[in-house]
Amino acid sequence: MSDGGVRDESRALLGLVAYGELAAFSRLAADAQRAPDLPGRIELATLAAVEMDHFRRVRDHLAAGGVEVSEAMAPFVERVDGLLRTLAARDWVEGLVATTLGRGLVTDLQAEALDGLSGPDAELVREVIADAGHDAFVAERVRAACADPQVHGRLSMWARRLLGEALAAVTAALDENPGLAAVVAEGTSGTRSPVLKRLKSAHNKRVAALGL
Repeated sequence: MSDGGVRDESRALLGLVAYGELAAFSRLAADAQRAPDLPGRIELATLAAVEMDHFRRVRDHLAAGGVEVSEAMAPFVERVDGLLRTLAARDWVEGLVATTLGRGLVTDLQAEALDGLSGPDAELVREVIADAGHDAFVAERVRAACADPQVHGRLSMWARRLLGEALAAVTAALDENPGLAAVVAEGTSGTRSPVLKRLKSAHNKRVAALGL
C-alpha cells in the first residue's frame, strides 16, 4: 500500500481512469470547437469541464496517497494516444461517435476492474466514470444525422471499425500492464475471454442506442 492509502493494485486502474478523463476532456473540447451550432458547442464544452473536474479528483486522490498522477498515467499514454490517432474522425458527427463509443468501452473496462477492488479507491472510480449526459446528447445528434441514409451507412461502418481497433488496444494494454490485467481478470479464473466478450456486448448495445 502506498503512503496515505492508495493500494498498489489500485494504482494501475486509477492511472487509467485519470488518463481516460484527461483524454475525454481533450476530445470533448475539440468536438466543441467543431460543433456546427452554438448549443452543441455549449453542451460539449460543459461536458468537457465535467471530465476535467473528474481528472482533478483522481489526481488529488492519488496525491493524497503519495502517488504522482503523471507517473500513474504514464503506462497508458502511448496506447490511448495511439488509438485516438487511429480513430481520427473525418467530420463532427464521426467525432461524436468515436468519443462516445471509445469512452464507453474504456468505462466498461474500468467497471470490470472494479469487481476486484473495494474501499475508497473503488468508490471514487465509480463516481467519476458515471455518464454525465454525453451519451444522451450524442444519441440525439447522431439519430438526426442518420436521417440521411448515406450518413447512416457511413456511421454504422465507422462504429464497427471502432470496436475492432478499441478491443485490440484493450488487449495490448492488458498485456503491457500486469497490475491492470490482474484486477480485470479477478473472478474470471485469470482468463480475459469473458471480459472481452462483455466489452463487445456493451459496445454493440451502445451502437444500437445510437441507431446504428
